[in-house]
Amino acid sequence: MKQSNDFSMYEYLKARDKGDNRPLISYYNNCISTNEFFKQVDIVANCLYSYGLKQGDNIALCLPNIPNAIIIFYAANKLGVSVNLIHPLVPPKALGEMVTKLSSKVVFILNMFYGKNKAVLEELDAKVVVCSPSDYLKNIYKLCYDIWTSRNKIKSDSNLKVVTYKDFFKNSSKIAPNREHYNGIGEEIAAYIHSGGTTGVPKTAMLANRAINECSYSIRTLIGDEVQKGESMLMVLPMFHIFGLGVCMHSTLTAGARCILVPYFKPKMLARIVKKEKATYMTGVPSMYDKLVKIKGFGGKYLQKMKYCYCGGDKLKQEIKQNFDALMKKYNSNCRLCEGYGLTEAGVCNVNVEETSKVGSVGKTLGDIKVCIVDSDKNKLEYGNRGEICLSGDNIMSGYYMDEKTTNKVLFEDSNGTKWLATGDYGYLEESGHLFFVDRIKRMVKISGMNVFPNEIEYLVGESVEEIDKCCAVDFEKNGKPYIKLFVKMKEGYEYSQMIEQKIKHTISTNLMKYSLPKQIECVSELPLTAIGKVDYNKLKEKEQIL
Repeated sequence: MKQSNDFSMYEYLKARDKGDNRPLISYYNNCISTNEFFKQVDIVANCLYSYGLKQGDNIALCLPNIPNAIIIFYAANKLGVSVNLIHPLVPPKALGEMVTKLSSKVVFILNMFYGKNKAVLEELDAKVVVCSPSDYLKNIYKLCYDIWTSRNKIKSDSNLKVVTYKDFFKNSSKIAPNREHYNGIGEEIAAYIHSGGTTGVPKTAMLANRAINECSYSIRTLIGDEVQKGESMLMVLPMFHIFGLGVCMHSTLTAGARCILVPYFKPKMLARIVKKEKATYMTGVPSMYDKLVKIKGFGGKYLQKMKYCYCGGDKLKQEIKQNFDALMKKYNSNCRLCEGYGLTEAGVCNVNVEETSKVGSVGKTLGDIKVCIVDSDKNKLEYGNRGEICLSGDNIMSGYYMDEKTTNKVLFEDSNGTKWLATGDYGYLEESGHLFFVDRIKRMVKISGMNVFPNEIEYLVGESVEEIDKCCAVDFEKNGKPYIKLFVKMKEGYEYSQMIEQKIKHTISTNLMKYSLPKQIECVSELPLTAIGKVDYNKLKEKEQIL
């Protein structure tokens, strides 16, 4: 572990405070400065301590991007309390399972989701704190929201098992001790993130302080170690996503930039926020940028303030990048859209920056992160050979919670004693250092003994057939034989036809092996998306099998 990463996230952020009380968080009509932020963190840390929370415990954070979430996170981290990050929209049963699995002591949940989860929350051996989007709003914004939700107002109960954030805030009778720094504090688990895992089975990744601190360092090698006062990052991606936690939150704040909170994504709303806040940086997924550039209100001289926009979470179509870059050029902005690569278990690892960009690549590794390609026996392969992508550095996870067997499958040491993470991703590395992602290994399909990669099919069709908006290749089986079915969504103004189908088949058969040719092609009006905007191939597979 690098000595510079052997701090808690709270210590790391505190140490990088510039001392100028700069704006740190923007949330609608409220701007929280550095001094006020740390004051709020201290109060919440006292509240948690008064609740009996201590080092080694954990809390569940089931909130969107509102100030409460960030303040609670760093308050818990100050105490050595881990944070169990949960998607606010998870079904009640899943919420209960995630809280029970980790024995979370307190659950922080949004008021509008409390009702549907009430029955499950009552059964849990955990206290519940109900937060409201208005907790950190001011004046007319706060008044309007409170009036709008007055009929469903939640009150704290007499035994304090369920309290509002306002009442929780009052419960700070005990002063939380200031923990002394010690060697190894970087290895304390800061966050639990629920993930599909590198093996494809739902897992809970344990991210230590040093892993998220390394993510911060790596991102600062791109945007600068200390940004100018007033520079800002649009935090659209949620905290339960590693890009949201590591890049939008921790990297932004430790660089001294302002975090602009966007609780949920709506293209028109985001366009207005970019204009109002004169945002400098933005991180999102391809579908977000695709929708944003189509908004008529997105464009103007204010885009000249934009420095960098990063894209991850899914493969970036060149058309989306070209449209975004063209819009920036139109308004004399030097900002360009750069594709990145990362995963829950390792944070953000690569970015295809404009200066050294290669089409189709996810770029070079950031900071001190190392990458290699290995075969099925974990032997390193030469440049250009395809295999599993492996990563090494302070950025990799500590392991999967309560799953030593799977942890030992994905974390391994080479002959030099260097620890590596087997990502479960298939790709290749060029001598220049550019990494090329091909597909998730779990999506790889064996047809007649040959490897077929659905992502390759999707990327090729999406890039080559201009009439196609989105597509998803899914593997099915009939009479024991696997085959590929391609679901396509047409762009507005185009209709699916026999000619389009032939064009798709010709494109695939010309560029890929014959085994990659779909047995069926179906045009659909919509493709299901995951919480962060990726096409959800599992839902397509489940729906088809039910039919």
